[in-house]
Amino acid sequence: MSHLVKSTLSSQIYDILKEDIIQGTIKPGEKLTLKFLQERFQVSSTPIREALTRLTEDSLVTYYSNVGIRVVELTKGDLEEIYQFIGDLDSIAIRYAYDNGNYEAMLKDMTDNITDSQKYLQIQDTKNWILCSDSFHLIAYNYCGNKRLLTSAEKMRGQLTIMSASYEQKLEYQEKIQKEHEEIYELIEAHNIAEAQKKMKEHLNHSLSIALENRDA
Repeated sequence: MSHLVKSTLSSQIYDILKEDIIQGTIKPGEKLTLKFLQERFQVSSTPIREALTRLTEDSLVTYYSNVGIRVVELTKGDLEEIYQFIGDLDSIAIRYAYDNGNYEAMLKDMTDNITDSQKYLQIQDTKNWILCSDSFHLIAYNYCGNKRLLTSAEKMRGQLTIMSASYEQKLEYQEKIQKEHEEIYELIEAHNIAEAQKKMKEHLNHSLSIALENRDA
């Protein structure tokens, strides 16, 4: 049983369930019942309902009438739409951050990110490498000056992470992703933003291919 602080029950339950869904501990299509979750967390239904509402807003679970709430199951078409959309958003964020005069700050964060991720890849610290890999895609959003762009990306990225968590554990994919992140970084460092945007979209297309390959495996 998890011990939770009452004032933040809903947030803690949300964080735990989100992590379980993204990491695959709770499988796609699995049903989440109030009874089971109440037994797991030893709380009333109210904070659980609040947590499930947030997960629904994140598109990580879906409510079906007469069935209940199930973890989202992503089809091939879903994945194609998600990866394409995220690729477009990521590339727009790079352009916005650059045009808003936030180039230097963005580049510094990217430099630190690439340095850390290279280190973690070298020592095969998968957990921290994945954190760096995910963070790389979020850096431009921190400087893009557009809250709606950030909100759109956050809403979709949860679904993407369900798939990426399944293949980013493998060294061969880590090396491919790392190489492409470094190529994007080098283009941004050279102020070649148009090519960086293009490379970011290509990177997400390559990640889509990996996701589909692992989904069908």
